[in-house]
Amino acid sequence: MTDRLRRTGLVVLTAVLAALVVPLPSAAAQQSGRLRVDLDQLLPRVVDAAAQAITVTGRITNTGDRNVEQIEARLQRGAVLDTESALRGALNDPQKTDAVNRPQVSSTFQPISDRLDPGESAEFSISVPLGADRGALKLDRPGVYPVALNFNGDPEFGRTERVGALSTLLPVLSVPGGGAVPPPAAPSRLTVLWPLVDDRPRRVQTPLDGTPPVFSDDGLSSSVSGGRLFNLVDAVQRAARSNAAVLRSLCFAVDPDLLESVQVMTTGYRVRTADGRLVDGSGGRAAQLWLDRVKELTRGQCVVALPYADADLAALSRAGATTLQADALDVAALVETALGTKPLAGVVWPETGTLDARTLGDLAKLRRTTVLVDSGKLRDTSGAAPYRLGDNLNAVPHDQLIANSLSPRTTGDDSGVKTSSVQNGLATLVFRAAFQAVPGQVELVAPPRRWNASGAELTVFLQAIESLEAQGYLDTLGLQSLVDGAEQGQAGGVDYSAADTAAELPSSAVAAVAQVDAMQRELTSTVLFEDDTQLVQPDALVQPLRAGLIRASSAAWRSTPERAGAATNEVSNQMSALLSQVTVTDPGRPLSLASADSPIPVYITNWLPVKVQARINLGSTPGLKPEQQIVVQIPAKASLPRYLPAEVTRSGRFSVDIWLTTEQGTRLGGTSRVELNSTSYGSITLAVTFLAAGVLVLLVGLRLFRRIRARRTAGTAVTDQL
Repeated sequence: MTDRLRRTGLVVLTAVLAALVVPLPSAAAQQSGRLRVDLDQLLPRVVDAAAQAITVTGRITNTGDRNVEQIEARLQRGAVLDTESALRGALNDPQKTDAVNRPQVSSTFQPISDRLDPGESAEFSISVPLGADRGALKLDRPGVYPVALNFNGDPEFGRTERVGALSTLLPVLSVPGGGAVPPPAAPSRLTVLWPLVDDRPRRVQTPLDGTPPVFSDDGLSSSVSGGRLFNLVDAVQRAARSNAAVLRSLCFAVDPDLLESVQVMTTGYRVRTADGRLVDGSGGRAAQLWLDRVKELTRGQCVVALPYADADLAALSRAGATTLQADALDVAALVETALGTKPLAGVVWPETGTLDARTLGDLAKLRRTTVLVDSGKLRDTSGAAPYRLGDNLNAVPHDQLIANSLSPRTTGDDSGVKTSSVQNGLATLVFRAAFQAVPGQVELVAPPRRWNASGAELTVFLQAIESLEAQGYLDTLGLQSLVDGAEQGQAGGVDYSAADTAAELPSSAVAAVAQVDAMQRELTSTVLFEDDTQLVQPDALVQPLRAGLIRASSAAWRSTPERAGAATNEVSNQMSALLSQVTVTDPGRPLSLASADSPIPVYITNWLPVKVQARINLGSTPGLKPEQQIVVQIPAKASLPRYLPAEVTRSGRFSVDIWLTTEQGTRLGGTSRVELNSTSYGSITLAVTFLAAGVLVLLVGLRLFRRIRARRTAGTAVTDQL
């Protein structure tokens, strides 16, 4: 019994020690992902007969809290992805591809760095043959392969583990030693949307006094001088220098608010600092250079105008703010003025590739509309694009698979597996054009709205499109031919899920926008009028506020609705400042009323350059009965005396509040308190006085009558006694 207990205890102790020494698989997974992997270059992007090896270069950065030693890397590949569903799976969850977990082929590990401390970075370059040799990738047939660049290392206090990885897709058109995919007889026709959209609206004020506009920050200056927006323009310009034909495959999707903001930067602007100060912006020259380059690239090219400030059309429609929605879409003249090129008429590219039925109906009421929709959201289609959705409404689908592949993503855990979105986009494009080719099919490519790929990656993307076209796998197609062409197919509708609804700007944010919008529309319809002496249109005063309100409804605020609320408050405060320029002037001294029906003098001042129609309101004051609903028109840049009919019902000193509103009750300016002195009697006081006097006279007469009667009675009694 004792020996058995001793043996049992030894087994338990051994198990405990093993558990302490060997980490659990889940713990190992949590420890991985210590390195961030940034891809600089991958050559070739598309493997053809001329390729002999694949080379990957980039940079690794230690993002953990421990140093990592003996870092090495190898290239791994999985099996060919033959179906669209397999391709989608690799895109949606790169951590689960067999290239990462169960590689079919792996190269040998190559040393990268002896040691990386936390925060340190190191460049890497790894080259692997493609043939059947030992240590090569052994590509045995054409197709799209999942490929992973796997980094191993020894973290401090740990053992060798995977510390980072980059997963991507590698399209192969031919393999070493034979096996190639010939170009189709009728290649796919390609159009690529090239979005020029700022990260978010930045203008917060456009003053009416001629002072420079105010921006929330100077981020736009950084973006156009060497950042994201610079890269998007520079990549196209570089590609066009080597082959101008590349422009035929592009359609520039531009935000009119961005063009307008860059334009005003060229003439001077101010930036609001974190502590509320205003400083001069520094990006005027960079803005002019960027705008000139955009004008050059878009001259005679396809241009699609996004809604002003990329307004959330679905949220505005749901809030009933259709007038604001229409203003956001009425931007063709603005784009043509900025670029010298007319945008395609009636084309709408929704933020998430879909719109609800109500919004689609609102758009169809405005004009003939073509919606660029996510192909996965378009249901019950027959025929070819453009598809008829309803009266005055067509749809042209963009490829959901390619759009999904171009969106960068990382895994949700700490595995550190990153993807190369541009490379994945090229792989799915090759898959459509070479491995799933349908004669004459149309491929509309819609990258992320605010595409943040590096300049080098964007250049590679355009070069690859040029190469595929030269080899006969693709042909260019102008989007205008699709938009203006006759309807060729029919669609049953567009799906709009609960997730799509939840992604909109919240109803609370849009309700505030709609409320301010209603007040603005009231100003131009019943309050502000052109004055013959100034010749200023009321729209000139309200339009900057409406533009600010559209910016407050931008889809850029979907993930940060509190910023939409702040933008709405900004516009509301500016409108209050505008309305405060029409007010009642305080006389500064008590006013004396000479009689019970003396009018109350007030002085109304209008500093606006337009005529204003307003209603004068008097507060409730005991002893005063003013006339209500007094409407006046105040000339532009003028002060107007007005005498308000009123009846005084008592004497003495009292005060009355006077203010102006629109006829619907919107306040104009502040409230003025007027002090009144009245030495007269009102009608009620006089009536009471006269009544009292009459009663007094009656009582006196009655007393005299009694006295006279008493005397007469006494005289009669004396006569009788005699």
